[in-house]
Amino acid sequence: MAAVQGPLASGVAAEVRRLAQQLVDSEMRQEELGTLLERAEAIRRELEIYTAAAVQDARHRGEKWDSVARAAHVAAETARARWGPERVARMMGLHANEKRAAPTRWRGPQPARFVDVEDGAPGDGGVDALSPAVQLASALTHLQAASGMTIREVAESAMLSSSFISRVLSGDRLPTWDLVCSLARMFGSDPAELRVLFESAHGLTAPGRQPVTDAIAQLHAAVRGLHRAAKTPTAERIEQLSARAVSALAARRVLSGIDVPEWEVLAALVNALGGRPLDFKPLWEAVHYTFLMCDDPRSPEGTAFIAVPEEHL
Repeated sequence: MAAVQGPLASGVAAEVRRLAQQLVDSEMRQEELGTLLERAEAIRRELEIYTAAAVQDARHRGEKWDSVARAAHVAAETARARWGPERVARMMGLHANEKRAAPTRWRGPQPARFVDVEDGAPGDGGVDALSPAVQLASALTHLQAASGMTIREVAESAMLSSSFISRVLSGDRLPTWDLVCSLARMFGSDPAELRVLFESAHGLTAPGRQPVTDAIAQLHAAVRGLHRAAKTPTAERIEQLSARAVSALAARRVLSGIDVPEWEVLAALVNALGGRPLDFKPLWEAVHYTFLMCDDPRSPEGTAFIAVPEEHL
């Protein structure tokens, strides 16, 4: 078996950070001891993989086994036996297989930032971009916290185990759309706000063309869902995160369902909230496709003001 090529440790370290944050969140939610210990065990297993990956990276940089042994406070023979290339390759292979064995789980760390290069979303601020699955979990967690319901109460209402609900809210398990709808309604929210996050998490394609009012409503709901996933930063904070590409006033109007801004502004808003602009572009394009068919595209049935691109003026 060939040795796994580096660098490896940075990706594993990101996963350790995610798992550690889950443990912190579980403590804050005062979850059951079994859940807390399960999360601690997951961190311990991931740290073992991190150690092997870090040694592998060091070896690829030219580190000698004596140097590795000193850093790990073990004998050189022990280091070579514990983290030799063949053994590390097997460890990494088993680790990857464990991830693939649970198709509903999030498959590992995503890039720290998402930049819509094709469309040039302005601003270099923004929150850390997370995978769509984690964003969906974050939005559900925010709604659960705002509802005041405990994990146990949610589980009893949904007729599911507390452990399963906890995993859904932490991003370990990807829920079905029926469960997302049930949880959203249970938390007093509109499931439509979570639909784009759900579809992105499941890798589903964007919906087809639809009436302009429906397109606008879906776009605004998707932005509100992303806003919840980002822990509802204020309009002023969004302005800062977008490096002023989105004004506080513009952010408030979009989140309130008043405006459909130009793409550059919407992309910057999505980027500032840690989302992926390309997930939202089909929704924006659906609005601007339908406004070409309207008598008064700027205010279809009085629902929203649509910023018209210059090429259509």
